Amino acid sequence: MSSTQHHITPIQPLHVSSLALPSTLQQTDENAPERVYVPSIFSVGRVEIITEIHSLKRTQTPRWLRATSFAIVGILTVLILFLIFVPWQQNITGSGKVTSFVPGVRPQTIDAQITGRVIRWFVNEGMIVKAGDTIAILQDLNVNFMDADFMEKIERVREKTIGAQNMAVETARQRTIQAEQRELAAKAALENTKIEIQTSRIRYKRADDLTNEGLASQREMETALLNLQKAQADSIRSETFLESARRDVEVAKNEESRVIQQADALTAEIELRVANARQRGGASVITAPIDGYVVRIAEVGAGQTVKEGEMLAMIVPIAGGIDQAVEAFISSRDAAIVDVGRPVRLQFSGFPAFVFNPGWDNFTINTFGGRVAVVDAVDDGSGYYRVLIVPDSTQKQGKWPTSQYLRQGTPTNSWILLNEVPIGFEIWRQLNGFPPVLPHKLSSSDKTDKNTKKK
Repeated sequence: MSSTQHHITPIQPLHVSSLALPSTLQQTDENAPERVYVPSIFSVGRVEIITEIHSLKRTQTPRWLRATSFAIVGILTVLILFLIFVPWQQNITGSGKVTSFVPGVRPQTIDAQITGRVIRWFVNEGMIVKAGDTIAILQDLNVNFMDADFMEKIERVREKTIGAQNMAVETARQRTIQAEQRELAAKAALENTKIEIQTSRIRYKRADDLTNEGLASQREMETALLNLQKAQADSIRSETFLESARRDVEVAKNEESRVIQQADALTAEIELRVANARQRGGASVITAPIDGYVVRIAEVGAGQTVKEGEMLAMIVPIAGGIDQAVEAFISSRDAAIVDVGRPVRLQFSGFPAFVFNPGWDNFTINTFGGRVAVVDAVDDGSGYYRVLIVPDSTQKQGKWPTSQYLRQGTPTNSWILLNEVPIGFEIWRQLNGFPPVLPHKLSSSDKTDKNTKKK
């Protein structure tokens, strides 16, 4: 059996450059990974592409990611330190307007005291008036006071009424005098009867003695007895007249007192009517109650009718700087922790200011200083409490603009300053809606209780 010999032809190295590669494989990219082209051992003319994979390089963190991580950690560290150590001034926000601390120099309205017709205006808006200057004149439309001669007539009625009452008083006084004179006459008559009784008694005793001795007749003794009895009867009659005269005097005095009281009442009544008439007549002349500026006149001209209590004009008093104040309103939650003396920062409308937040005073420009002077004990009916703020010269810009530029009624924003806390605590408080926390001040009773517990 013959053997077949096989000839194995060795594979010669294949040069890539000598191969006819597809055009797509011949294109190279500078950024592409290295590729090695080797011939296939399975078929002639086939080429396998082996790509080199850099695994170690792939597992390393990129530089940009490390830089970003360091930046984030640094920002978080700075933010935490910022929230912990940067201080923040807690504050309560309120809004209001400029007013006056003294009620007497706040804007005042001049109202009509009577229902009448406007006859004439004596002022214009913007004029400066003094107390007592005439503002306007009204014509009274009350039927009882429309008579032009009403004052003269009521004065005549007053004079006649007073004269009649004086005459009545004088008549009553004369009656009292007459009763007193009759009383005196009755007293004198009683005294005479007493003397007559004594005389008649002596005569009767003498006649009785003479009759017993036989020197006088029985008739003389009887006559003396009759005279004594008559004198006694006259004495009783005189006592009755005296008692009647005394009662007449008492009645006359009572009548005189009644007439005097009635005269006083009628006189007071007519005097009151005259005074009311004069006051009513004076109410038709509208005058300025204080010195100030006329800022508003009601839209009523000559000939128009105004009702009692209707506003005719408004006057703004001429007030000094010490009278300036701000009337701000705060919520009921904030009113519970605001006390008198708290510092305040203010922003007035019309005065340019930059307010980032009053919590950082260095970032606010052109705000004015003040302090809390009054906190109302009751709300305004809608759950807000009024706070009166006055200038505070101890703060920056504590002196406010003069009333010439800072007029009453100017809108105002206010920030009542409270405690200084870390800004992180303030953010946490705002997010939870908690009120600002104030330090607890121990009173004398609290300190005593605390010491007692320690013992």
